[in-house]
Amino acid sequence: MSLFKEFSSLLPYLQSVRKIKNYLSFDITFPKTWKLPKRYVDESKIMEHQSTNDNERLFSYVSEINESDVEKSCENLKNIIKYNLEREEKEKLFDVKVQELKKVFEKLPLDRLRGLYFEIEEQNQIKIEDDEEQLETNSMVTEPN
Repeated sequence: MSLFKEFSSLLPYLQSVRKIKNYLSFDITFPKTWKLPKRYVDESKIMEHQSTNDNERLFSYVSEINESDVEKSCENLKNIIKYNLEREEKEKLFDVKVQELKKVFEKLPLDRLRGLYFEIEEQNQIKIEDDEEQLETNSMVTEPN
């Protein structure tokens, strides 16, 4: 694992990496609108902190210092970033398509709009997953007293 290669995709969000006894802590900020899919988060290894920026959330992702755990943490962080960047792109695309559809509705008469239908090619069938829940702050590990 190349350190630069591993961190390059995290750099816009990575604040620091700290060694704490036998653990590495990846301190990372994400926009407040981002979700944390449960499949990429081990709730026992994450802690949310107070962010100085109102539009961001600050997290520490803790990993034991060994190749497999550090690799898994980096991979999960990359997947969270990829997931949310894709969500943002989909939202932008959705807004564009809604505007296009709005123009169609403004131009066509009602009787032609009633016959309007949408077909998705079979090779592009959409599979919907239902495990994209955002973790709540109270479900995360809290700081020790």
